[in-house]
Amino acid sequence: EVVRAGYAISDGKGHTAFGVASAIARICEAVHRDERVVLPVSTLTTGQYGIDGVYLSLPCLVGAGGVLRVLTPELSGDEQAALRASAEVLRETMQATD
Repeated sequence: EVVRAGYAISDGKGHTAFGVASAIARICEAVHRDERVVLPVSTLTTGQYGIDGVYLSLPCLVGAGGVLRVLTPELSGDEQAALRASAEVLRETMQATD
């Protein structure tokens, strides 16, 4: 569903810029106000769910220092396997563009 979300927004509105701009504004607000709020943010993985060196959107505690902590909600084995598979696709895509 998430993979196709951008297309669904684009089909309905003709573009996705407003959604992206709203998300960026919210993250900036959390940093500026040191809100220490949990937001989904693309961050470099450092072992979360057995994944290293790939940027993934994960729930993060966000405050004045940016990402203060990456949260790792419990995932089922199938969910973890799917996340690792997605991360591997991203890794391969990044390597192909180098």
